[in-house]
Amino acid sequence: MSFFDKFKAGVSEAGNKAKSVVEINRLKLQNNGKQNEIDKQYQAMGRLLFETTLQGVPLEKADYAVHMERVLVLQSEIDANLQQIAELGDAKQCRNCGTTVDSDARFCPNCGATFDSAAQFRE
Repeated sequence: MSFFDKFKAGVSEAGNKAKSVVEINRLKLQNNGKQNEIDKQYQAMGRLLFETTLQGVPLEKADYAVHMERVLVLQSEIDANLQQIAELGDAKQCRNCGTTVDSDARFCPNCGATFDSAAQFRE
């Protein structure tokens, strides 16, 4: 393989890495927006609870079911994005808590679990 072939291969690999980084950042940004929407849904449910309690009226499941359903949909979308991020990046998930960590990490920064082998990661 000549120098120029190696150079072209390196440039191509760098381009692919850059595309992956851009896609990962896009997905992370989407997740932040989805998490903000989840927080708004929680606030709306809390407001409903407060107002109905203040009025002495029992809170019915139908009153907050729409908010719950939206939270569940958003959480599902976040999980799908996290799966895509894991596939695109050089990362694994901790089997103990599910936190995404670098593949070369020796312990989980979230729960402290140690990674003695690849068996302690979720693929």
